[in-house]
Amino acid sequence: MTADAAPGTATIPHSGATHRMLLYAALDAAGVVLEVGDVQAVFDVAELDRITVQTVITWITVAGRAPVD
Repeated sequence: MTADAAPGTATIPHSGATHRMLLYAALDAAGVVLEVGDVQAVFDVAELDRITVQTVITWITVAGRAPVD
C-alpha cells in the first residue's frame, strides 16, 4: 500500500480481464442482455483505468436498481 492510499484500499492494479469480469457481472446483475456490438464496448471499457471502470460499474448498478414505470 502506498502512503497516499486510503486505509483499507488495495493498490493492486486490475487487469483488463478482471475489469471485463466485473463489468459482465454488473451487467448481468442489472439484467442487461448484451447485443453483438456491446461485447466490444465491454472490452474497450475494461482497458480503462480502475477508477473509470469502477465508476461505470456503479452507474450500471444504480441503473439496474431504478424502478421501471
